[in-house]
Amino acid sequence: MRPEKGAVALEFLLLFPLVIAMLYGAITYGILFFGKYEMQSAVDQAASSALRVDRTRFSADDLSGQIVATANATLEQSWASRSQRLRAGTESIDCDVSATAGINFLSCVISRNNLDAPMVPQLTFGFLGKFPPMPDSMRAEATMAF
Repeated sequence: MRPEKGAVALEFLLLFPLVIAMLYGAITYGILFFGKYEMQSAVDQAASSALRVDRTRFSADDLSGQIVATANATLEQSWASRSQRLRAGTESIDCDVSATAGINFLSCVISRNNLDAPMVPQLTFGFLGKFPPMPDSMRAEATMAF
């Protein structure tokens, strides 16, 4: 039987980068999923704030405008309270009313450009490309009928 000095060190040397890459990927995706959750939470708060508008105080013509104003104010306030890293790269933040088949819908949307301002830095490995792969953009939307 030959002595195998250094075999464990060699195995560690070969496997260590893979273990670190897996950990970095897991942490990165955790941060991305949390960011998406935060975006969705902000638009959900904006849409639900429109439900608290007193409909008896406004005419049918003014109601839509008041609902949009309330939702946009809540969305701006909610989004401003999020972390700077999450808010960086925001392309649009808006609530708007649309009508379909005689039903009015309030839709609040946040979209974020992940290419120009990534939430987590990507590592570049030459011909292998960027790691971990991330979406180019992230979008959260909440819609409610009124």
